This record gives sequence, structure tokens and C-alpha cells, in this order.
Amino acid sequence: MKKHILTATFVLLTLSCVVSAQSLRGSYFFETSLQRGKLNAAFAPQNNYVSVPLIGSVGSDAVSNVGLANFIFPSGNAPYTFMHENVPASTFLSGLPEADPYLRARAEIDLLGGGFRVGERGYVTVALSAAAETEAIVPNEFLRFAKTGANGSYPGPRINVFSYGIFSAGFSYDLGQLVEGLRIGGRIKLLGGLFAGELDLRQINLQLQSDKVAVSTDGGGYLAGLTWADKKIRLAENKGLNGFGVAADLGFEYRLKLDGFINGVNLSASVNNLGTLSFNKNVTQLWTGATASFAGLNGISADYDFKTNLDRVVDDFSRLADIHSAEADGYSHILEPSIYAGVEVPFLNEMVSAGLLYYRSMGFNHLMASANVSPVRWLNIGLNGTFLGAVNTYGVYAEFIPKKWVGVFIGLNKATLKTNRQLIPIENFTESGCFGVNVMF
Repeated sequence: MKKHILTATFVLLTLSCVVSAQSLRGSYFFETSLQRGKLNAAFAPQNNYVSVPLIGSVGSDAVSNVGLANFIFPSGNAPYTFMHENVPASTFLSGLPEADPYLRARAEIDLLGGGFRVGERGYVTVALSAAAETEAIVPNEFLRFAKTGANGSYPGPRINVFSYGIFSAGFSYDLGQLVEGLRIGGRIKLLGGLFAGELDLRQINLQLQSDKVAVSTDGGGYLAGLTWADKKIRLAENKGLNGFGVAADLGFEYRLKLDGFINGVNLSASVNNLGTLSFNKNVTQLWTGATASFAGLNGISADYDFKTNLDRVVDDFSRLADIHSAEADGYSHILEPSIYAGVEVPFLNEMVSAGLLYYRSMGFNHLMASANVSPVRWLNIGLNGTFLGAVNTYGVYAEFIPKKWVGVFIGLNKATLKTNRQLIPIENFTESGCFGVNVMF
């Protein structure tokens, strides 16, 4: 009897998507915005500010080419999973994307932070943050086996998770005395590795039997700050930082003033997260190579409680991979750089502007069109749409920033509004949200 061999990987991918994406990009073309310097180190707000601890800036990035609709198929009040016999193989396989189903996500939160003017032309920012990155890929060939049961050798899933602390210090400087309208900036980041894990099942040999699947695997990976014991991932006994690294952000902004209905043309570009994080403490090497059997999981539907059943999912996945471990000296993780390049045209005394932003994030190229309105200096409202990327999204951004007291920003970007009862996107996992509260002085 066929079982849901892909359930474990599917659930891990789904859980990673619960956090949404960094729609802070909606602030890119607002000159008074407080936190847009995270996108371009040359940007400097017009206020001094201190971030409210833990909620000064909260955001994340996530992109995927699949959703629940790729794996759950409606049938009255009891929707079928893709493994059900009532779902034809052609129906399931024809709905898969050309590229292997993937999820890439990144989340970041400021624990402390602030920014202030230095002289007439300089602006300094400092922040203590925590970040996490994840990637999960399930090859189409593996999904094809799960549905058709054809015995053979297939590339297996790949999963990576990284978490680290960041102390950053940035400086933006107005070079108008040399080139009118030019501003440059840079930021240095000291990284402290918290924990990490990666597993790549390079090849899986599968033999479908009457009540189970016989599996032999060839793969490996690493853990840092975590251990592998009793077929479970646990926190290492020795707490603290498990690695160190350095990264940098660089950027520039050029504002050309014009007389007339169009008030100017603003050009800008930046590259962020140029660096490496090396783990050298509490490191464990993982490998596979033996034979195991996997019976799968049942009862997966569109309203399946993924969180409650996570322990069972991880246990079944570990038996599928038949993972072994040993202490290791260390390994390195290269950060995924992000690139931004924007052009903005302001008009009506700079109360309204239109912008076009190219950005490369999570390994994909995107193009965002933005309409921005600032009727008064303390209010920013923007609408944007992203296209030519992994998936089209639409979004909104709003920010209240008085000269004194408390300022708030919030943003949302989504690929689809269709979700299940647990708010997990049905058509595509790509979505976004950001939020922050800061005190101006």
C-alpha cells in the first residue's frame, strides 16, 4: 500500500513558510523613512531615532514556487492529498513547476538600534539584531516517485537552516560639496553564529514494497550548536556563540534636481551582506549510506495541524534518511548577497513619486514598480507590484513619522490572498510583512 513518502519534506517546507517576506522594500523611495537604510547604506532619514527593543524593525523574506494547491486537491469536505488514489498522477505531475519545488526564506529582528546625525552631512546607525535563513528543495523526480511508485535512484531533498546574531554600525555621508546630490554609505556587520543545520540527500535508492518503502541513501551535511542523538535534533549542551563572521553593505544615492512638473530624478544602488560566517564550535558532521524503511504518514489534509505533528514528522524523516553523526572541526556558510538598483521620479513638489526598483534577493532577480505619496512630511503611503521575478506580488506600505515621539511603519506583500484555516497560502507560499516602532528625538 502506498504511503505519503514526501510528507515529511513537504511539512518542513510548509512550516518554514509561516513567516512572511520583507516588504520593507516598499519604503525604498520614501526620503523620510526610518529603516530603509537597511536596503541601501547610503540612505539617511531626517530624524534621530531609537528603536523600541524587539519591535523596532521586524521583517523577513520568503519565496517559493509551490503552494498547498500543488499537494492538496479538493473533493467535497474531505480534500485529498496528492498521494491519494483518486488523484490521477497526470493531474498532480502536470501541476508541478518546471524548476524543483523550493522555499527560500530569511527573517531578521532588531533587538536594539538607533540612528543620529553627525555634523551637517553625516548620519550614523547602530543595531543589534538576530537573523535566520532557511532553504528547502524537493526534486521533481522524487515527487514523481512518490506518486507513481517507480523503483529506482533519485536525487533527494536538500534542507539548510542558519541563525546568527548581528552587530552592525553604518555611516552615510553627503558628498554634495564635491558632487551635488551625491551621498554614499557603508555598514560593517560582526556576526555571531547561533545554530545551523544542513542536509543534502544527494541520491536515494527506493524500492516500493507492499506496506513500506525500502530506502538506501547517499548524502551528508553539518550541524552547529545542535546535536544528533536518538534520531532527533537537540540543542548542544554548551550554549553560546558557535561561530563568527564579518559582512559589509555598500551603497550610493544621487539626486538630480529639475525645475518643472517633474522635480528631479533620483538614482541609487547598493549591495548587502557581502561576507561569510564560520562555525567552529559544537559542530557535528552528518552522513547517510545505510538502508532503512519508511512507512510514511497518513491523514494529511488542507487543515492538517503541522505544528502538533512536527515531532512525528521529524522522526519519520530521520528514519527515511538513516542519518549518522560524528564531531567535526567546523564549516563555513557564505551569506546570500542582495542587490538593489532604483530610479525614482518625484513631482508635485515631491509629494508624489513613481519608482522602479530592481533587486536580487534569495537568489532571484525581481523588478518592482512603486507609486508613492507623502502628502505631509510625517506620512508615507505606497503601493507596489513586483514582476519579472520568481512570482508576481502586490503590496502596500505605510509609515507615520512625526518629528518627535513615536513613529510606526507597516508593510505587506503577497502573491495570493487564498489561505487555509491556518493562514497557509494555497496557491503560492510567497508572501510578505514588516512592522516597526521607533522613538524620534
